[in-house]
Amino acid sequence: MNAGSILVVDDESSTRELCADILSEEGYTVLQAPGAMEALLALSQKPFQVVLSDIQMPGMDGVALLKEIHKTRPEMEVILMTAFAGLPTAVEAVRHGAYDYLSKPLSREALLNSIRRALDKVELRRKLKESQGKLMEQEKLAAVGAVAAWLSHRMRNSLSVVLMCAHYLEQKAAPSSSDDLKEVIHAILDKVRNLELITSDLITYSRPYDLQKSPGDLNAVVDESVKSLEKQFQLQNLAVVRRLDPRLPQIPLDPHLLNEVFENILMNVLQAVGGQGNQSVTVKTEFLNGTDRSVVVSISNTGSFISQDDRGKIFAPFFTTKENGSGLGLAIAKKVVEEHGGRISAECSDESGTKTTTFKIVFPVPA
Repeated sequence: MNAGSILVVDDESSTRELCADILSEEGYTVLQAPGAMEALLALSQKPFQVVLSDIQMPGMDGVALLKEIHKTRPEMEVILMTAFAGLPTAVEAVRHGAYDYLSKPLSREALLNSIRRALDKVELRRKLKESQGKLMEQEKLAAVGAVAAWLSHRMRNSLSVVLMCAHYLEQKAAPSSSDDLKEVIHAILDKVRNLELITSDLITYSRPYDLQKSPGDLNAVVDESVKSLEKQFQLQNLAVVRRLDPRLPQIPLDPHLLNEVFENILMNVLQAVGGQGNQSVTVKTEFLNGTDRSVVVSISNTGSFISQDDRGKIFAPFFTTKENGSGLGLAIAKKVVEEHGGRISAECSDESGTKTTTFKIVFPVPA
């Protein structure tokens, strides 16, 4: 018997009941919905692992339903099906996060294979989440190291071949080629590059750091990080204000690794508020010459707000609210800062209707 709960959505009762019968015979728990609104109601009342939906339906169609589901359940696997198969429809379905795309009339084998693969992915995600909850941070690091070694050995060559083939197709595609074909090629290139970035993050997080620390100017490191991303901020109509304290004493630091930390945080800011307009980003350094001498780097932006619950998670490995994120960027930043004897935190405020998020990094100053 199979474990798995499936919601079947189709305005055609014959197709809906056929799918339900096939899946029930395989031991799945199946509920039927004749339309998108009924499906959303069912999803609000009961958990499902996979949604199987027709695309062409009166009122809200399958793609709109997919978007609505992923607003609140981004992890939900949705399989779309239609009798009007075509490349544009398939491209739209995949672009919006459909797990699979099936053409009617459905074959029993194709339907069951797609459902099994979707449920395998759901189960893999569940096991990963369970493992993350059980492992301590050092155990996670060891597990990630093993995965990173496997990825670097097994996947990098394959990804390079896929990327090379996609570039070849891009070059060979005639100027008269359809926009749909060009979009598919660009989607391949985009996803492969994303996988390469995730693989790189895994390897970076799992490796032991050999810090090359020497007395250095933290203001210079911060300034270089801002300059490296200045053009990207300009493209998003975001001005970066620098307030660098000239009193900062030199501290032992690895400028290369700290540059990565500040760039990572700035990229998070860019992704959070880029394109919103009328937002500001302030990068500030400060020397605190009190009992506990320290230097502080603050990176603040208006227009974004991290919930209290998420603030306790954002530096944990694998936590992400981004669709294509690895969940390791801020975990890497935390690890590097702590290797420097520092600490990092995220603070939020909402004063007079202005939401502000501040990443604060504190480094001790040796006596």
